Amino acid sequence: MAKSNTKHHSTVGRREFMKMLGVGAGAVGLGATGMGAFASDGFKDLDEMMASPLAERKLPFWVKEVDEPTVKIDWDNMQVFEGPEKTLFNPASWENPQDYFEIYNRNIASTKKNVQDNVPGLSLKDRALADANCWGWGGRSGASLAAPWDGAHVQANPQWEHPTMYYTPEQYGVPKYKGTPEENARMLRTAGRIMGAADMGFVKLDDRTKKLLWGKIKFENVEKGYADPAKNKFVLPDKDLWAICSVIPQSLWMQQYTERMSWASSNTMSYSRANIYGNRISVFLRGLGYQAYGGDTEAVGRLVGFGVMSGMGEYGRAGILVSPQWGTNIRTVLVTITDLPLAVTKPINAGITKFCEACKKCGEMCPSGAISLEDKPFWGGQAACQAEGIKGWYMDSKKCYSYMLGGEPDCSRCQTVCPFTKFDEAVLHDLIRLSIGSAPMLNSAIRKMDDIFGYGEEPDLKKTPWDLDPMDIPLYGLDNSRS
Repeated sequence: MAKSNTKHHSTVGRREFMKMLGVGAGAVGLGATGMGAFASDGFKDLDEMMASPLAERKLPFWVKEVDEPTVKIDWDNMQVFEGPEKTLFNPASWENPQDYFEIYNRNIASTKKNVQDNVPGLSLKDRALADANCWGWGGRSGASLAAPWDGAHVQANPQWEHPTMYYTPEQYGVPKYKGTPEENARMLRTAGRIMGAADMGFVKLDDRTKKLLWGKIKFENVEKGYADPAKNKFVLPDKDLWAICSVIPQSLWMQQYTERMSWASSNTMSYSRANIYGNRISVFLRGLGYQAYGGDTEAVGRLVGFGVMSGMGEYGRAGILVSPQWGTNIRTVLVTITDLPLAVTKPINAGITKFCEACKKCGEMCPSGAISLEDKPFWGGQAACQAEGIKGWYMDSKKCYSYMLGGEPDCSRCQTVCPFTKFDEAVLHDLIRLSIGSAPMLNSAIRKMDDIFGYGEEPDLKKTPWDLDPMDIPLYGLDNSRS
């Protein structure tokens, strides 16, 4: 059976690190100089310390556990609330609920004035970003399929002066945001990083790039697009439009474990983050006064194609996007269509597609045999899963799907074994990427070197994140490199 995963780098825990330094019982008994709470327990070594119940939770040395909280509680006479109606932010908890709404509406009036006066930090784009990052608090209005198509609209309490939670420039009494395409692109890239995009590129929809959209998407002479899910009809306005292409990273740290773990907290979590991000960027664009369409990972069109045309990466042997910075460790390219003018980003040549000719590692290590091992890319169209008009390699989707859901919960082997999918803090990795882009004659040697260093070896299935100190696990499973 093919090897299942890649070894990114050696990970040494605190205990192993201390042992390597030769720290023994003497160091453990340091008394009040920093290990006071443990010294009184008389641990002989770090293994005994790690086996202690105290090791289950790591608190700073100045924090101690107590039997009773520092706030006094009369448990015998504690009032029990029936539900959230009694909380601070619920008008039902007020003696006069109208007072609650008057305060809220005063806040809205103040917010409007700040936006109108273009107060730094409280300007239109600042408010749009704040609204975008709030997305997910409420339920969506409208049909479940139509709502993602034309942006996220969340309804607040109808008693409020403006029941829509997320505001438009018109509701603020100001014109929509204006900037040059270059300024708009930089603004979006900044907002995108805050909202969860690793990178972002922009494609102008023209006669060529419109072919990357799903065929069911039509253009009509309307001011604003619309959707009729019952008729499987999705309409964009026939005017200047741009595709915002956002790279959503997945946990490379989780990929170093088995496919079982990457499925649990890498693949699926990244899809979830992508969809949340898609709705947030829709709210952001709406807050600037512009339209947004899409918001779902499959709502717009061919994601790899948009990723290639926006310069987010190159077409790889597995038929997926390969980024020069993140390799294949991206779960998707989230595409949102907008009428905000944007400076386009061009396709790139980092030597990746050329490298795929010599490498073949993803194909050789694919357990289902779904990835082509042809030396050169070829024109597709001979099978249903192959796109006419594209010269590349094509994955046999039926083989891939059958293996992926035929027993194991998922498979991301082609991503994890890719030589481009590495923790990138090491200077060596950047030098190799430079060689791939400038000296393709070394590609075969680089592939062999990837194997020699042990990348792609079968991982120890007995070791999983459950065995680690939780505080040693990267938040959201995202490591501290660029990915």
